[in-house]
Formats: sequence, structure tokens, C-alpha cells
Amino acid sequence: MQRFLIIGFLLALFGLQPLSAQPLEEVLDDYRFEKRIKGPTHKRSQLLEVKVDQHNNYLAMTFAATSYRYIHLYIYRLYTWESVQELRVKAKRIELYNSVFDVDGKFFYANTDVYKNEYKKIDLKTGDISEVPCQEVPGNGCRPLEVRQYETTAYTVGENYVIFQDEKFENYVRIFVRKELYKIQNEEDDVPDFLKEPEEEETDTGPKVDPTIFTIWLDDKNLSDLKEYGYLKVSEFDILINNSLAKTFEFEKHSTSTIVLPEKALDSLQNQGAWIIENLRVAVKE
Repeated sequence: MQRFLIIGFLLALFGLQPLSAQPLEEVLDDYRFEKRIKGPTHKRSQLLEVKVDQHNNYLAMTFAATSYRYIHLYIYRLYTWESVQELRVKAKRIELYNSVFDVDGKFFYANTDVYKNEYKKIDLKTGDISEVPCQEVPGNGCRPLEVRQYETTAYTVGENYVIFQDEKFENYVRIFVRKELYKIQNEEDDVPDFLKEPEEEETDTGPKVDPTIFTIWLDDKNLSDLKEYGYLKVSEFDILINNSLAKTFEFEKHSTSTIVLPEKALDSLQNQGAWIIENLRVAVKE
């Protein structure tokens, strides 16, 4: 209880300090690194815009695609930094500053025109995309649109986290957390083991899993995209379909970022739900 009171106090205190008005270099003196998110890896890839959900649930980011007919939209969960959706949207642009999340955290309404109230509705659970009239957009989606410059730096509530484009790699996003908040979140790590309360052991009733095999999970849409485009971004991995490169591919858990599959792997994924090579398994969720 005391910890929550302290965090609440810090949130209120931090909200009084206008850090966003300071140069980023000065701001980062009060923060420490927490997370780095990698965008698409093609040559044209770069961060275009970031947006923090007004309801304090999500982070939205747009990246340039290989074709001007498309744009990459990444949506992550705030504070846990888990990937919610990483989509390749058929649109020339997405204006995040004119886009909104719904209050229930189920949908994202992406504005796809600078001057027109044209929106795509994105189901955050399934990744399904549909066009909707502005009347369906929460918060008066039919209002006259405001044209603004893209922002590549954003702050969460209370400016407890700062999110910004990496200075060296244009398709990387860096996330920093306030040093005081980081210390509170991790203070349990400083407690000696003999002072910690013992944890109850859970009865292991599940199936035994070979710990030497690393699994990457796909859903049905991931599999469909992989079949259509021959490329897929899942978590921190890029998955490619290429027969010749697949012959020499080796997986190392801590260093591999690009996974090369042969075309026959698609048949295995579709018919058997999994494809295994040495210590790597790619599987489709049921």
C-alpha cells in the first residue's frame, strides 16, 4: 500500500514539471533507458510519427513502407511495451495527430487524409481493418481537421516516460523512464533474499516442453500475410521466405533477428500448425 501511495505522489509531482518544454538532451538527464522498439528493416524504413493514447492504454507509431501506397502502423501497450498490432496498411499516409483510440481500448481510428475526414477502423485484437464514416469516430470525427507537423517525441501521463526516435537509427524508437520511478518499480531487486517472503510452489500439471527449442507464435493473419508478401515482422524478428537463403540459415536465440524459411515451411504451418528446424519452432496459435 505504501508503494502505491509513493507512486501516486510521484505521478502528481512529476505532472507539475513542464519537462517537454526543455531540450531532449537535458530531459534525458533525469531518465534512464527502458526499452527500444525496432521498426521495419527495409532501406526506406524510418519513424514518421508517434502518438500516446489519450486514454493511457496504447502507443501508436507509423513507419515508412517500401511503397508509397502503404504505411506501417505499430501499436504497443503502454508501460508493458508489449506489441498489440504491427500492420502494413494500404494507405498513403496516416495522420496520427488526427487519429483516436476508443475509450474501451478495442479500436483505433486512423485518419488517412490531411484535409478529409477519411478513417480506417482497426480492431486491436484481430488486426482487421475497415473503412468507416466519420460519424462512427469517437470524439467528433467529422470536425474540421487540423493540419499539424508530425511529432517523433512524446510523453506519457505525468511525463514519467519519454518516447523518441533514435538519433542514429531512423527506424528505432527509444523509451526512457524517470529514474525515481524506475527505482520504485525495481526496489524489490535490492531486497536481500533472506528478507523476501517465500513463494508458494505451483503444481506442474502441464505438458513438458523442451527448453532448448525456442518458439515464435503466429496467428492466422500472420500466416496469411506471410503467404501473400513473403515477409512478416513478429516481435523483434523479421521472417522471410527464401529457398536459397534457408539452406544456410542457423538460429541463435540471442543474436538472430532475421529468420529465413523455405517455401515448404508454409505448407507445414498451414497443414500441421508448426515448422521446426534444430532449436527453433514457428507455430500457429489455435
